[in-house]
Amino acid sequence: MTIVLDTETTGLDPERDEILQLSIVDEYGKILYDSYFKPIASSWDDAMKVNGITPDFVADKPPIETEIEKINRIMQKADVIMGYNTEFDLNFLRSSAVYIPDVLIIDVMKAFAPIYGEMRKDGSGEYKWQKLVVAADYYNLDWIDYPAHNSLADAIMTLRVYKHMQVHISDILEAAHEYGLMTEKGDAVWD
Repeated sequence: MTIVLDTETTGLDPERDEILQLSIVDEYGKILYDSYFKPIASSWDDAMKVNGITPDFVADKPPIETEIEKINRIMQKADVIMGYNTEFDLNFLRSSAVYIPDVLIIDVMKAFAPIYGEMRKDGSGEYKWQKLVVAADYYNLDWIDYPAHNSLADAIMTLRVYKHMQVHISDILEAAHEYGLMTEKGDAVWD
């Protein structure tokens, strides 16, 4: 089963900061898990400006430790894990003692970067990673039920962006074949 996951956190450091919200959907967008957690920290002002999750909002939520078994059951069924900046989320899950299976990991953010095509300005020759809102805008996708920076909305949008990327890549490959830029084996001939 392919799962798409996203977290909202109290900060950027998985060793020091904590998960406030975790959402997991399957490859069809069905919600497998969506919960908020009460962290040990009592404030996270910088993160709150981004995700809007306040200490009062999560004051009566369970700590993530009480949900690990339920989360692990979902993770154990995964043969593909997808996300947007996936390693960020997985590092937070690892720090919370969530089981991360040894499966294919798809980072839609890294896959989208060459499609968007903006180069980094540091001279590395690498593509700049774009925010999820940029990827959604690129494909003219609307945030339907929740705003960006809600982990459920972000997981669903990641899936939607990925599906649009697949169509985009398929169209590019079809055009490349049509114009003789690729062989039948799929080798590029413009090298």
